[in-house]
Amino acid sequence: MGNPLKEFKNSIEGLKQSLDGVKQSVDGLKAPVDEVKANMQETLESAKQRTDGVKSELGRMKLAVKETQAVLGEVKETLSASADVLYTRKRYSRLFGRRKDRQMTAKARRS
Repeated sequence: MGNPLKEFKNSIEGLKQSLDGVKQSVDGLKAPVDEVKANMQETLESAKQRTDGVKSELGRMKLAVKETQAVLGEVKETLSASADVLYTRKRYSRLFGRRKDRQMTAKARRS
């Protein structure tokens, strides 16, 4: 059997060396973890920017839809007015066509 104090001291030295190895391993793992954190933060920021872009694009699309609806309303009014004009024109042509026919018939009777 050896000296118990010397064995205890050697055991403590072995533990210190093991602890130093663990510390080095932890330090070696910190760099990739920090890199992953930085990448995650960058991804989050770019996602927020895309979200803002999508929101602004949706806003522009909504405005375009409103403008299109306004234009379609104007087109509808124009078509309705055109239909009224065409109907009135047709009525006048029928009315005046009848008058001409009557006048021609009356002239034919007189002759």
